Amino acid sequence: MTQSIESFISTLQAEGVEAGQVAGEKIRAEAEQHAQELFEQATRRAEQIVNDARAEADRIHARTESELRLAARDMLLRLQQALGAALRAVLFPAVQETLDDPQFLAQLIRDVVLRYAEQDAAGTGSIGISVSQQVPEEQRQRLTRQVLEAFSAQAGTAQAVELRGELASAGFEYTVRDGTVEVTTDSVVEALAELLAPDVHKLVAEAAGS
Repeated sequence: MTQSIESFISTLQAEGVEAGQVAGEKIRAEAEQHAQELFEQATRRAEQIVNDARAEADRIHARTESELRLAARDMLLRLQQALGAALRAVLFPAVQETLDDPQFLAQLIRDVVLRYAEQDAAGTGSIGISVSQQVPEEQRQRLTRQVLEAFSAQAGTAQAVELRGELASAGFEYTVRDGTVEVTTDSVVEALAELLAPDVHKLVAEAAGS
């Protein structure tokens, strides 16, 4: 542009006013074209800045939504875990009290032993049962007699019963050929908690939905 102006002055001096007007028009046209190019460049740059800003806003929005969903999921998971722990805390003393009841424990042992003894009929060894260390010797002997009587009445054969006070918690464990049947406070509470888990999850989901 500087060279064009210098050329215009030289033309004006050498060729007169008319030639200077022609040169001036050319300079003006070039200036307008240059201004238009600058305007278009600025417009494109502004559009690019706006598009970049929108894209970044969309990314932030998507990331925020994802983070919110993850936070909500984690919160619901923690709530379910807290409710599960609270449920176990409520169930534990009730189950322990029930399994500490001598009559209930005797009936439960008879029922479980007879059920598994039918499946384990080929076994000819003694029936091994472990109960809580807190069960008095007199009660263990009474439980042993009751199990023997129930087994003889249903199975038609007598079989040795060994009832030991070995467990730290209420309930009992019954050893069979394929493993051990555990009916203790912990195992019963866990089974009940798993049974009630769908209801807990439903409760949390309904609370989250509202």
